[in-house]
Amino acid sequence: MIYTMQLETPSYLCDRDDRLHPWAAVRLCQEVTEYHGNATGIGFKTLVAQNRAWVITRAYYEVLRRPQAFERIELSTWSRGHNGLIAWRDYSITGNGGEQLLTGTSCWPMIDMTSRRVLRLNEVIEGYESHPQRATGRDDLRKIKMPAAFTPEASLTKHVDYSMLDHTRHVNNTEYIRLIFDLLHSLGFSFDAPFALEIDYLGETRLGDTLTASAMREGDVWTAHVENQHGPSVNALVSPIK
Repeated sequence: MIYTMQLETPSYLCDRDDRLHPWAAVRLCQEVTEYHGNATGIGFKTLVAQNRAWVITRAYYEVLRRPQAFERIELSTWSRGHNGLIAWRDYSITGNGGEQLLTGTSCWPMIDMTSRRVLRLNEVIEGYESHPQRATGRDDLRKIKMPAAFTPEASLTKHVDYSMLDHTRHVNNTEYIRLIFDLLHSLGFSFDAPFALEIDYLGETRLGDTLTASAMREGDVWTAHVENQHGPSVNALVSPIK
């Protein structure tokens, strides 16, 4: 019920200080999800043959410490059950001695790839084993409420290139996180202290589109918004863990 893999932190996923990028930490969570899905018969290749796919709609991560390049880490993931339409998946990344480096929880509906209709999970993963353990205190993710007066301090625009796409043929969910943290870094955000990232995925982005990220700060909480020319793509909150 809990799928675990061990590896050394890849240096190519690390920043100039040889610490794992936040977007890369989420990418590793996505990677262990793929392995778990393949091992249990609900991975991408199995589902795409049935014209079905998992899509992530919301997620919450607590980044407690970013591991150094080549540091030995352990990634774990598990299904925490579903409500008929949404499946919950949790994550844990630990270091040597069991030090908690990251925790996360996420929401995944399954869709018909042609109609984009959400499928009832009772019909497609009946009997799938879940584990009730919660990785974070956020077991029920709700829609992010944007400030009534969202007045960005700065924005960052990125043309969608081929390297940003994944096997679903649209921008990988971690690319939005990369863009947001590039923007926050330019505004003086510090990656040194523990922080939480909450994110809502609102719309797909494809090759040739243009993404624009904007952000504002209220107290010690950053609110970020990403959109393409077709409409909103992502809303996110970044806040310190005290």
